[in-house]
Amino acid sequence: MTASEAALEAALAIIGRLPGAEVHVAPDATWVASGRPIDSLNHVLRAGLGGSDVTIEARIDAIDFALRERDSVPATWWIGPSTAPGDLASRLAGRGFVEAEPEYGMVLDLPMADGAMNQDDVEVVADDAGLDAFLGVMAGAYDWPGDGRSTAWAELYQQPEVGLDRAIRHVIVRQDSRPVACASLFAGDGHAFVTNVGTIPEARGRGLGTQATVAVLGIAASRGAGQATLTASRMGRGVYARIGFRDDALLQRWISPA
Repeated sequence: MTASEAALEAALAIIGRLPGAEVHVAPDATWVASGRPIDSLNHVLRAGLGGSDVTIEARIDAIDFALRERDSVPATWWIGPSTAPGDLASRLAGRGFVEAEPEYGMVLDLPMADGAMNQDDVEVVADDAGLDAFLGVMAGAYDWPGDGRSTAWAELYQQPEVGLDRAIRHVIVRQDSRPVACASLFAGDGHAFVTNVGTIPEARGRGLGTQATVAVLGIAASRGAGQATLTASRMGRGVYARIGFRDDALLQRWISPA
């Protein structure tokens, strides 16, 4: 398994903190069921389905059924270099799954040499007001629809964390005191996964998302992480490459029908 595949699995397992959510780890796959009909909260990862065609087909159906039984569709099935069988994408397409834009798994060795920026306008979320500001930027940056997505992510991030070594850290960047960009760090199983990088539309093109990314990379380095990982869209891939991230894996995404 590539570094980005392993880090993605560890990061998405954090969704299991949601009330009613479940993370199931089997020898041939990991699936995350949030109990909510939102594809970004339900996932199948690390698929390594073997055996005869009949066995593979039955296993796909069993995982899909388990998610449906838990009201966790649509779900995102991730296909990367370690996925088996090699024709899983065509098997999912035959079931009516829809291919989404792929993501690029990328890695960066820490501490990074480049990307030092003025961090005066960056703040680490430390209270409810900061979390509200962070979620507001997320909603604007990602154009969240009215399907409960904002409520679900807020519910996840509002779950209390025990101890000082918090698994989730958020930062926001302010411009003229207004929150305009954000990023998060998910830490788990030795991984430092950067996610939720976004900038509200009217503030884009000013390097603010990069500033937020650099801030969470600094948090990761301060925690002793030797490497940071993320998944990037086609549009974001070049931005992260300029920070120093390098390609690790192409990750296809297939969305199950509701």
